[in-house]
Amino acid sequence: MNSIGYHFKEGVKGLFRNRLVNTAAIGMLIACLVVTGVFALILLNINAVIDEAGAVNEISVYLDDACTEEQRAAAERQLGSMASVESCTFVSKEEGLESMRDTFGSLLDGLEEDNPIRDMFRLTVTSQELLARTAEAAEQVPGVAKVNYRNDIAQRFLKIRNVVAMVGLAFVVVLGLVSLFIIANSIRLSVYTRRKEISVMKTVGATNGFIRTSFAFEGMLLGLIGAAAAYGLICLAYTKLFESALESIGFLSAVPIPFTEFAVPVAIAFGAAGLLMGFMGSALALRRYLNAE
Repeated sequence: MNSIGYHFKEGVKGLFRNRLVNTAAIGMLIACLVVTGVFALILLNINAVIDEAGAVNEISVYLDDACTEEQRAAAERQLGSMASVESCTFVSKEEGLESMRDTFGSLLDGLEEDNPIRDMFRLTVTSQELLARTAEAAEQVPGVAKVNYRNDIAQRFLKIRNVVAMVGLAFVVVLGLVSLFIIANSIRLSVYTRRKEISVMKTVGATNGFIRTSFAFEGMLLGLIGAAAAYGLICLAYTKLFESALESIGFLSAVPIPFTEFAVPVAIAFGAAGLLMGFMGSALALRRYLNAE
């Protein structure tokens, strides 16, 4: 315990020895984690939009007007037996007209005797990605006149998600490497400042591991400070700006996802990332110096 206390105190002292470089390291780490968090939260909300846009995952399969009862029953069996179909529900033209009446009201009055709506099956598909393939297969079923489904919205969001993921990954990699470089230089400067003290410690028998530990604590403290600041910024920006903006639009109920739903995972991820970056930075800084010694 005394050893841990010593290393911790030395790590704290190291933060104040080279304030300018350490401030730059913390600032870069904050930028890296904020960018990572922003892209991650955007992706989570895009996924929620995709889930909602494809939550129904429905295909409307309209039957030919000349379709007999036997053909309808055969079509129902064939459609229901498809591996990608979760449920197959028959909707008569009368039920279809009543459903449309809920939207168009009295505009549809008088169409009961000359109903233009076709009998149909409403298919629920197991996955959004299988909609197009299932629709193509449904078109080949005897007695089917037309197949309709809305895949464009979900597909657009899927493309947006992929682009955001790639751009986010590029930003995170670049900023992560820059953060690692600055943290390593900060620790390297701290090592240079304490070079005489380190030389004396080695003379009296201190091991490389003992020396590394003090600087590892310094690097990890830098990482934790950066992670805490980045978490605060993400929390503030998401709750005050992002949530408010999406709530004002209000076109989908699934977004924005409340920050409280992933507050703990984000805090753990940021803390772990900060500790890891700080540790790796200190390891890189000390490797060449101690080997030279």
